[in-house]
Amino acid sequence: MLHLSTPDHITTINYTLSWPHLENPSNTTFAGQTQIDICRCPRPDLPPQDAKEPGHIYTRYICEGPEVHFEPPGEELWVLQAPHGPINMLRPATREERERRKGIHDDAEPTVYEGRNFLFLTGPCPRGRYQAYATQKWLESLQTTARAQISQLSLLVQPYEEDASDEISRRVYADLAAYILQHLSNFILLCLNIWDDEMRSPSAASEFSILLHKEHVRIVVGLGWLKGETKDYDSVRPFLEAMAEMNDTRRRNKLEFSGMEGGKV
Repeated sequence: MLHLSTPDHITTINYTLSWPHLENPSNTTFAGQTQIDICRCPRPDLPPQDAKEPGHIYTRYICEGPEVHFEPPGEELWVLQAPHGPINMLRPATREERERRKGIHDDAEPTVYEGRNFLFLTGPCPRGRYQAYATQKWLESLQTTARAQISQLSLLVQPYEEDASDEISRRVYADLAAYILQHLSNFILLCLNIWDDEMRSPSAASEFSILLHKEHVRIVVGLGWLKGETKDYDSVRPFLEAMAEMNDTRRRNKLEFSGMEGGKV
């Protein structure tokens, strides 16, 4: 079964984010959806945002998003050791992993993309890692003939990938799923590694169920919090039921934890 923990099936591409309109972007300040960042991006509903203006609070999908920069094939490559919330555990790539990355470049033949499973990784970022956003930006950058060969993608489903917000995660996952259906004609496999200590992400991941309406598409779910267990889905209903069950588990655990905390007072 294909899964994120099977390195032979993963081609990792590193990326970085830059925030030209944030006042003080810092990779050490990300504190989830409660974080307040001052932004000076041009917005039609606000006066010109120059240095004399007080700025406004950054809001995703209203303010201009980050610029995504993909590391060239010959640069140092970091791959996933384990998803780990605010700071993923990365390690230097092996020789084989570097070779897989080097095969993906602007002059590569479209057939090189066939059969590869792509995973996009970055380090800590001010507003979350925007992994699904970066994945779609990379797909958009490809030539049509190369993009048509993409059949497999992997994502880490955890709050710190997408602004630590359930609502935002739902929207960006829905955007990526719609893009896949419209532009990736040969797509057959999405690997989701759900690692979430507070169990907030499965609800957002349910947005990918739309992919299962297409024939021959599968979603493989890796449950990092269940010792590496994986489950394979090829139809909508079982996938949605599984995501709902995970959310129910999260709510029960939260209630139990709240009860324990209350008992200590």
